[in-house]
Amino acid sequence: MKEELVKEGIQKEEKVGYLKSKVNLMQGTLYLTPNRLVLDAHKTGVSGLGLLGSLLKKQVEKKSFGFNLEFKDIQKISQGKHGVTKNVLEVTDQQNETYRIIVKNYEEWENELNQKL
Repeated sequence: MKEELVKEGIQKEEKVGYLKSKVNLMQGTLYLTPNRLVLDAHKTGVSGLGLLGSLLKKQVEKKSFGFNLEFKDIQKISQGKHGVTKNVLEVTDQQNETYRIIVKNYEEWENELNQKL
Protein backbone atom coordinates (compact mmCIF):
# COMPACT_ATOMS: atom_id res chain seq x y z
CA MET A 1 0.00 0.00 0.00
CA LYS A 2 2.65 2.53 1.01
CA GLU A 3 4.81 1.81 -2.05
CA GLU A 4 1.87 2.79 -4.29
CA LEU A 5 1.44 6.05 -2.35
CA VAL A 6 5.16 6.85 -2.54
CA LYS A 7 4.99 6.52 -6.34
CA GLU A 8 1.99 8.88 -6.38
CA GLY A 9 3.84 11.32 -4.12
CA ILE A 10 3.07 11.59 -0.40
CA GLN A 11 2.61 15.27 0.48
CA LYS A 12 1.77 14.75 4.16
CA GLU A 13 1.99 11.72 6.44
CA GLU A 14 1.12 11.44 10.12
CA LYS A 15 0.67 8.74 12.75
CA VAL A 16 -2.93 9.12 13.94
CA GLY A 17 -5.65 7.54 16.03
CA TYR A 18 -8.67 6.27 14.08
CA LEU A 19 -11.93 6.40 16.05
CA LYS A 20 -13.69 3.41 14.49
CA SER A 21 -16.42 3.74 17.14
CA LYS A 22 -16.92 5.51 20.47
CA VAL A 23 -14.91 2.83 22.25
CA ASN A 24 -12.67 1.49 19.48
CA LEU A 25 -9.51 3.51 18.82
CA MET A 26 -7.02 2.10 16.31
CA GLN A 27 -3.52 3.29 15.55
CA GLY A 28 -2.84 4.17 11.95
CA THR A 29 -1.21 6.46 9.42
CA LEU A 30 -2.97 9.18 7.46
CA TYR A 31 -1.53 10.00 4.02
CA LEU A 32 -2.23 12.93 1.72
CA THR A 33 -1.23 12.56 -1.94
CA PRO A 34 -1.96 14.82 -4.94
CA ASN A 35 -5.06 12.68 -5.70
CA ARG A 36 -6.43 11.25 -2.46
CA LEU A 37 -6.59 10.92 1.29
CA VAL A 38 -5.72 7.48 2.65
CA LEU A 39 -6.01 6.08 6.17
CA ASP A 40 -4.24 2.82 6.91
CA ALA A 41 -5.27 1.64 10.39
CA HIS A 42 -4.77 -1.65 12.21
CA LYS A 43 -6.09 -3.22 15.36
CA THR A 44 -3.29 -3.56 17.84
CA GLY A 45 -2.81 -7.21 18.57
CA VAL A 46 -2.69 -9.30 21.67
CA SER A 47 0.75 -9.47 23.22
CA GLY A 48 2.12 -12.13 25.47
CA LEU A 49 1.19 -15.82 25.18
CA GLY A 50 4.58 -16.65 23.62
CA LEU A 51 4.55 -18.02 20.08
CA LEU A 52 0.75 -18.32 19.96
CA GLY A 53 0.45 -14.67 21.03
CA SER A 54 2.81 -13.49 18.31
CA LEU A 55 0.92 -15.51 15.67
CA LEU A 56 -2.41 -14.09 16.86
CA LYS A 57 -0.94 -10.58 16.89
CA LYS A 58 0.20 -10.94 13.26
CA GLN A 59 -3.24 -12.21 12.20
CA VAL A 60 -5.05 -9.36 13.97
CA GLU A 61 -2.70 -6.67 12.64
CA LYS A 62 -2.80 -8.02 9.08
CA LYS A 63 -6.37 -6.81 8.56
CA SER A 64 -6.39 -3.17 7.52
CA PHE A 65 -9.12 -0.67 8.35
CA GLY A 66 -9.57 2.87 7.20
CA PHE A 67 -10.27 4.33 3.79
CA ASN A 68 -8.83 5.31 0.45
CA LEU A 69 -10.75 8.36 -0.81
CA GLU A 70 -10.15 10.34 -3.95
CA PHE A 71 -10.87 14.03 -3.40
CA LYS A 72 -13.99 13.88 -5.61
CA ASP A 73 -15.41 11.27 -3.18
CA ILE A 74 -15.10 13.56 -0.15
CA GLN A 75 -18.28 15.45 0.65
CA LYS A 76 -17.02 17.52 3.59
CA ILE A 77 -14.29 18.03 6.16
CA SER A 78 -15.16 19.19 9.67
CA GLN A 79 -13.70 19.41 13.16
CA GLY A 80 -14.99 16.99 15.74
CA LYS A 81 -14.33 16.31 19.38
CA HIS A 82 -13.47 13.22 21.37
CA GLY A 83 -13.55 13.85 25.11
CA VAL A 84 -11.31 16.89 25.63
CA THR A 85 -9.48 16.35 22.32
CA LYS A 86 -10.50 18.91 19.71
CA ASN A 87 -8.03 17.80 17.01
CA VAL A 88 -10.48 15.36 15.45
CA LEU A 89 -10.61 15.44 11.66
CA GLU A 90 -14.02 14.26 10.43
CA VAL A 91 -14.10 13.24 6.78
CA THR A 92 -17.51 12.52 5.24
CA ASP A 93 -17.68 10.72 1.91
CA GLN A 94 -20.37 10.80 -0.78
CA GLN A 95 -22.15 7.82 0.87
CA ASN A 96 -22.49 9.86 4.11
CA GLU A 97 -19.96 7.65 5.91
CA THR A 98 -18.00 9.75 8.41
CA TYR A 99 -14.47 8.80 9.44
CA ARG A 100 -13.10 10.33 12.66
CA ILE A 101 -9.32 10.68 12.97
CA ILE A 102 -7.33 12.18 15.86
CA VAL A 103 -4.57 14.30 14.31
CA LYS A 104 -1.86 16.47 15.89
CA ASN A 105 -3.06 19.71 14.27
CA TYR A 106 -6.59 19.86 12.86
CA GLU A 107 -6.11 23.26 11.16
CA GLU A 108 -3.11 22.01 9.14
CA TRP A 109 -5.08 19.07 7.76
CA GLU A 110 -8.15 21.20 7.11
CA ASN A 111 -6.10 23.78 5.17
CA GLU A 112 -4.31 21.12 3.11
CA LEU A 113 -7.57 19.34 2.28
CA ASN A 114 -9.55 22.48 1.47
CA GLN A 115 -6.92 23.34 -1.16
CA LYS A 116 -7.64 19.99 -2.81
CA LEU A 117 -11.44 19.91 -2.59
